[in-house]
Amino acid sequence: MVFGAGVGYLEWYKAHVLHRIERAFEPGYDPALELSTLHAPNSSHIHRREQPIIDRIVAGEDKGGYYLVIGSKGTGKGTMILDAMRKINAEGVSFCEAHPDLEVFRLRLGKALDFDFFEDWQGSLFSRADPRNGGPALDVERALNKLEKVALRYARKNGRPLVLAFNNIHLIPNTTEGHGLLHQLQQRAEAWAEGGILTMIFSTDDFWCLDMMKKNASRMRILSVYDLSASESLRALRHLRRQALANRGLERNVEEDDVLRRVYELVGGRTSYLARAARSDDMLEEAEQMIEGEKQWLLSNCSWLLLRHLAKMIPPLSTYPQIDDSIPPPDNNELPVGDTAPEAEESNSSVNVTPPPVEPSSADIHLPHVTYEAARRIMTRADFLNDLDHYHLHHDVRPDSLLLLRAAQQVVSADDFDDDLDTTRDRVDQIEGLHRQSELTIKEPFKVTFDKSNGKAVWEVIGLGDSFVPTTEVEEERLV
Repeated sequence: MVFGAGVGYLEWYKAHVLHRIERAFEPGYDPALELSTLHAPNSSHIHRREQPIIDRIVAGEDKGGYYLVIGSKGTGKGTMILDAMRKINAEGVSFCEAHPDLEVFRLRLGKALDFDFFEDWQGSLFSRADPRNGGPALDVERALNKLEKVALRYARKNGRPLVLAFNNIHLIPNTTEGHGLLHQLQQRAEAWAEGGILTMIFSTDDFWCLDMMKKNASRMRILSVYDLSASESLRALRHLRRQALANRGLERNVEEDDVLRRVYELVGGRTSYLARAARSDDMLEEAEQMIEGEKQWLLSNCSWLLLRHLAKMIPPLSTYPQIDDSIPPPDNNELPVGDTAPEAEESNSSVNVTPPPVEPSSADIHLPHVTYEAARRIMTRADFLNDLDHYHLHHDVRPDSLLLLRAAQQVVSADDFDDDLDTTRDRVDQIEGLHRQSELTIKEPFKVTFDKSNGKAVWEVIGLGDSFVPTTEVEEERLV
């Protein structure tokens, strides 16, 4: 009877695990979606031109591939995924945030899939070994094995793949262990995309994820997300400001276009920066404070030789042309800022599905960039480039945002900046020179005699006795 009960419990538990994972993809409650809906209503979101592509991916309409959404922080990558989930009530979709600690990532994946990694298994009552023997990679593999069974059932029943989104995968440590986890997820993404049973979406701020994943990618498609153009930024800022004033119950009109234009010239077209400025009491004052905060961060982290060069490549604020904002914003709640991109072509290699940019304008502020070779010459040290991507100086090499560049311009424009930078470089050279020198310490008594004929100084150490080994002429000349 005990054996029969154990067998019955085992079969029930396996079926219960699959049922819970299926329940995680049913329409309705999703933890990440619930939080975003509570604090960020859809009316305050900016409808970017990449949104239709994300909508098709999340709805399971695009099969046969998996996606890497890459762009700078604050461009709206995660928000677009959550918006697409909200439109279909999260049916067939689950969302997981990455984390530097792989044990925490394991728990977050379990929460997204409603999977406990067999930690609720009562097999010890039947003298079975504890299944929690192994690290996070083994637990993730257990979860993916169960997810594969659920995805097969779902695809046969509904004729569309499940979707699993991993947000901010750059938070996974850039180490051997972190690379192994990403490769583990990518292998499943490749196999499931080929079978058409599950589509994975990865979003990242850093270039190293693309560099690492592209080596093994055959069905990966890349979606790049950029800052808004000048006209898009002006319309978005006007829309966000109107929403912010309405939410606070303030009976006042949106600021004049000159004020909105100045905000764009200060912070650029980053959606997170525009939203932050729009929610403040004084948008211009908030933009200045954002630049000041970025400046203090830059002073302690980045290479000022390179930033000085980049800061001088764009004109000052007063020389920018007028922004053409003649196109009025739409009356509906969402704010379209671009056209829908064409369908991405099927390919067996990684392809870019980024929609074409809007028509460039003379008012657009384009971030300056230099080549890697030029950056090495400017910085005088090639190894300094290794951390630039982490500090939001990307592979072109270019600054991450206009806000960062404005902060650099303020520092570089100081009268004594060049003198202070040269003084700092001289002091750094002195410190590095000390590390390259060796110091000889002699505790025994010694005497020094000078040979004026050949300009040599002879150190005669007293007390070494027979342990002293005289140098040869060749070695002596080399030492001198």
